Parts: sequence; structure tokens; C-alpha cells
Amino acid sequence: MKSKIFKQYNVVGDDLCYHHTVTEASGKEYYHGPEAHQQFEVHFLLGGEVSYIIDGDTYDVKEGDMIFVAPNEIHALVIGGDKPYERVVLLFNMDILHQMMVELDATLGAFSYDGKNRFHLIGRADVKKYGLDKLLLSIINEEGVESHKKLGIISRLLRFIIAIDNVIKDSKDNFATPTASDRLVASLTEYVDEHISEPIRLDKLAEVLYVSKSTLCHRFSSLMNMTVNQYIIAKKMYRAAELLREGKSAQATAEAVGYDNYTSFFYNYKRIMGTSPTSSGNGD
Repeated sequence: MKSKIFKQYNVVGDDLCYHHTVTEASGKEYYHGPEAHQQFEVHFLLGGEVSYIIDGDTYDVKEGDMIFVAPNEIHALVIGGDKPYERVVLLFNMDILHQMMVELDATLGAFSYDGKNRFHLIGRADVKKYGLDKLLLSIINEEGVESHKKLGIISRLLRFIIAIDNVIKDSKDNFATPTASDRLVASLTEYVDEHISEPIRLDKLAEVLYVSKSTLCHRFSSLMNMTVNQYIIAKKMYRAAELLREGKSAQATAEAVGYDNYTSFFYNYKRIMGTSPTSSGNGD
């Protein structure tokens, strides 16, 4: 499948990046992911059909809908192949704006670090009503002298987030709900998040969720296209990356995500994150 990139850029490393891309119709449905990002993701569907699978919930996204994914949320996409798949994707590190928004008493639902207050999808009607589409496109079309470009983008991003906060205050009851939800998978992801600092074994998971290991593995892999163990390791490594960025040593980070074998932690971190834990943080 050929993809055409209309526009893309990165601003100050990975703090903020964007792309507007269209992928030609393939004639058949195809699967993308699973994957996760260390930034917040905004996905605006301009054409085609796509379903997002996030923590056991499936969202069928229509043209004009906007979907939000928080850092380290492992998600997969099922993309329809009958139409060209056109999207605008914005990734940004909320740290650059979080304190400012907290001081403004914004609810930050789409960009909250608190999973209990997070939502994932705003439908086309509210996207249009609150001008979220125009605000997002104004961010990605920011022009000007390169030295001033980041300031302009951040200013527009702030307006975008404030507009989303207005949606939350006015229309939260109208937010799009998942098209389908697998409570077993959702319970598994919740358990992993709550016990990320401990060793997590498959037999223990099956026991606390009251299912057989085979049922658990089949249901999870069928939905997420990855094994339970792959999911657990990935979540631990994404959490480890956060701790390393906060200044924790590699050895202390390994222990904090439930590893008593540093060699195993080092191997998994480098395999998933693409760099060694000592180069990601302050080392030992």
C-alpha cells in the first residue's frame, strides 16, 4: 500500500510532531499495531474507516471524528481497505503545557494523566460545533520564521486544549462510547496498570480474573494482536521510560517495575524502546 505524506514536521525533537497522510485503498481490511507512544496522540480522520482498540474497548471512528490516546496506552487499529485512509495525527508532550492548564483549572479530560478521568473519542458533530477541526488544522499549518514557529504552535495548541475543555464541560454526556467492550481484557489491563511495580505472572492473572489461562490468552490476543506477556513487558518498559526521564537510575527503575534480574530488564528495554536504559536516563 502506498502512502502519500502531504505535510509533516517535528518541533524540538519529539516534543511535538505531526503528519497529514493518505494511504491508498488496499481492497481489504488490515491491522496496524499494537503500539504506544510516549506523547499524547490526537487522530483526526479525514477519510476512510478505522477502528481503534484501546484497553479492551473498540471505537469505530468515522470521517470527521477525533480520537485521543494517552501516553503509553497500547492501542491497535483495524483499517478498512475499501476507501483511501486519510488522517491528521498530532503527537505532543503534555509537560510543556500541563502546569499552565492546571493553573487555569482546566479539566484536561483528553490529556489527563489520570486514567479514570480520560475519554477517547469526540464525534464529528462536536468536533464541528466547537471548531476543533479548524483549531487542529491551524496548528499543523503554522508558518513563519522557524525560531518563532514553536511559540506559535504552542499558542494554537493551548487554544485547542481549551476548546476541548469546553466540550468536556458542556457535552461530556454526549461523548462517543465504545462500539464494543471486552470486560475481561479491560480488567486485565487495569490489573497490569495497578500492579506494574510487581512481577506479574500469567497464572496469577488468570486466577484473579477467574478464567483459565487459555481463555485469557485467546481473548486478549484475538483483540489486541499481541500476547498477554508481550503486553505486560511493553507496559513495564513504557513505565520504565517515564521513571528514567524523571531521573531514576536504571537499576532502581528495573526494581520499580518488578524486575529482580537487571539483565532481563536491560534486554527487554533495549528491544522495545530501541535504546539502552542507561542512555535513556541518568544510568547507574
